[in-house]
Amino acid sequence: MAIALSGMAFVTDNYFEISKNLDVFSALYKDVNTYYVDDVDPSKLMRTCIDGMLKTLDPFTNYYSGSQIENAKMQQGGKFGGIGIETEVMDSFPVVISVWQNQPADRAGIKVGDIIKTIDGNSTKDRTQEEVDKFLVGQPQSKLSLQVERRTTTDNKTLSLDLVRQEIQETSVPFYGMITPEVGCIKLKIFNENAGKDVKDAFDSLKRANPGMKGVVVDLRSNPGGLLHEAVNIVNVFVPKGQLVVTTKGKVAEWNNSFSTLNDPSDTKIPLVLITNSMSASASEIVSGTMQDLDRGVVIGQRTYGKGLVQVTKPLSYNTMLKVTTAKYYIPSGRCIQALIYAEHNADGSVKRVPDSLKTEFHTRDGRIVWDGGGIDPDVPLEKEQHSKVAEALYTKHYIFDYATQYSLQHPTITDPATFKLSDQEFNEFVAYVKSKHWNYQTETEQKLDALKDATTDEKYFDAVQEEYNMIRQKIEADKEQDIVKHKDEIIAVLENEIVGRYYYAYGKTRKSYQNDQEVAKAIELLNSPTEYQNLLMVKK
Repeated sequence: MAIALSGMAFVTDNYFEISKNLDVFSALYKDVNTYYVDDVDPSKLMRTCIDGMLKTLDPFTNYYSGSQIENAKMQQGGKFGGIGIETEVMDSFPVVISVWQNQPADRAGIKVGDIIKTIDGNSTKDRTQEEVDKFLVGQPQSKLSLQVERRTTTDNKTLSLDLVRQEIQETSVPFYGMITPEVGCIKLKIFNENAGKDVKDAFDSLKRANPGMKGVVVDLRSNPGGLLHEAVNIVNVFVPKGQLVVTTKGKVAEWNNSFSTLNDPSDTKIPLVLITNSMSASASEIVSGTMQDLDRGVVIGQRTYGKGLVQVTKPLSYNTMLKVTTAKYYIPSGRCIQALIYAEHNADGSVKRVPDSLKTEFHTRDGRIVWDGGGIDPDVPLEKEQHSKVAEALYTKHYIFDYATQYSLQHPTITDPATFKLSDQEFNEFVAYVKSKHWNYQTETEQKLDALKDATTDEKYFDAVQEEYNMIRQKIEADKEQDIVKHKDEIIAVLENEIVGRYYYAYGKTRKSYQNDQEVAKAIELLNSPTEYQNLLMVKK
């Protein structure tokens, strides 16, 4: 009885504090609007207040105005009215960087590298990426006109295109196929409402066409998650009906829920390797963590993001919406993988991570030790592959993209993704192309040299070391001219991926990238070594 009274008192006090602070806020808001020396925009002021309040919680609790709801729903469900392209603003104009196969833009002949000059008569010059995206999406069956500039082998030409938006759903599985004669692979990009079916169809197709298949790689890298029930459906492809996958628990007990597999699986025995990285989050962690907890597959790569929070959406007045974190999810071992404590901050303002001292030991079905509070730790940790500075610079400055556009204009067709190779002559043409741009980039050594120059200048030592400083600079510049050749293999791999995407869309680009992927190579190695694979799933004594 005392506990009940104490609880009631807490609730009463809480409601009193809410009521009191709402009164204070209302009076303050009105007085600022009435008496502040300059005119204020009431809507903008209120939005700043709301965003500031929600910022103290977590980055996944958000308020959406009426104009933002459509985009929010698109992000959650993966569906929207569009034409099937992705763009990036380059040199003041949006450029098409991806075309989705068999969508309106593809059927209209739009190509990667096309420059969008106007959308429905509105100039796109100096527009932000957000503004461009807003122009392109709309209600399915609505009309859209584009003025597109296309580079040709001789000059540029302008095309006027009329398209009709259709309901677009992002492809959850951009690639599935055999990456060796005995190993299949499924790339899962997003957990939208068809993800479970897409993964099941992909696996069943691989199994039917390849009866000798010995294992499957499930690539979850950089998958941000999505719909929770689709994570359950994907687990269900590989584990029996009736298996608990995830439980959600929060403040409102009536909203707590458990999710189990509902269907007969496709295969409960075939060896699985799941690849994750630091951007594998939410539903990706449910899948990889559940497979780990059930000893159903081996996880390799890097530790996952650590997002164990569940959000629901609630409609508000005036066609607005709140997305609010209501619970944490717990996978079969009982652990929650949430890594950040959003209520606590470090001295520098960053959010605290769960310290190792507070992490709790859990156990997989067969008794292997796993831990909560830090994402999913892979069974086989692998260092993230680092790209050279020169390759990064060539990519970010769009030289690789532009050369691929030029290449595709000069070559109407190429061989299939698995066999396509750039010749030495073609690589030399790329080197000449880059040199013609008089490009430059800054190495890490140069960044440190700049810091040294600043420090010695501030302390009045630079005159004494200036001669040596200039000699080092000259030496670095001379060596940088050879950097492209020095990193030839890496740069060719990136170039080939970009070029293949112009002809074979996301499927070909993904397939080509796997040829030079160290993590995929390790997954293949494990699936070709049954003893090593099984040893990873055994309890260490």
